[in-house]
Amino acid sequence: MYITNTSEKVIDLFDKIDELNSTHKVRFILYVFDLLNNNQINDKNQMNPDLYEKDDLEIFNAESIGFPPDFFDVFLYFNVMVYNKLVNSTEAYLEYGNVMGIENKTIDMELASKFSKLNYNEKLDVISELIIRYDNETYFNEEISMMPFASDRSGFDIAKAIQDFKK
Repeated sequence: MYITNTSEKVIDLFDKIDELNSTHKVRFILYVFDLLNNNQINDKNQMNPDLYEKDDLEIFNAESIGFPPDFFDVFLYFNVMVYNKLVNSTEAYLEYGNVMGIENKTIDMELASKFSKLNYNEKLDVISELIIRYDNETYFNEEISMMPFASDRSGFDIAKAIQDFKK
């Protein structure tokens, strides 16, 4: 774990992730960042936060840490391509910032459930850890060349911004 001072739940989640093959790992990263892209990472754990007043809940997104709103779209697009290469298909694609073409049954539901039960700060820890592992090329089992997040910031910089943002 690169992130320190996190909960046992987050550590346990990454222990489970470490056991997965690269195809399942990319499905999980697509799942998490698709939620992030669709404003599903919020302090009230609401599945449809757009129905609430902005003052009622805090939504985490790229703008929360000073990036453009579509910052994670490029990351998702790249990982969709990685997924398609790993499964030798073109079934997955991005449409209006949403990951499409991957059936829910192909996502590890145990991991998805564990992630959904985490509190807000724990979810931010998971996102931070995913970003660092991705950027350091330690997330996947196979050697996969990673696209950099930004020319002026590393995964550690982005994770630090997320950690600084936490409540």
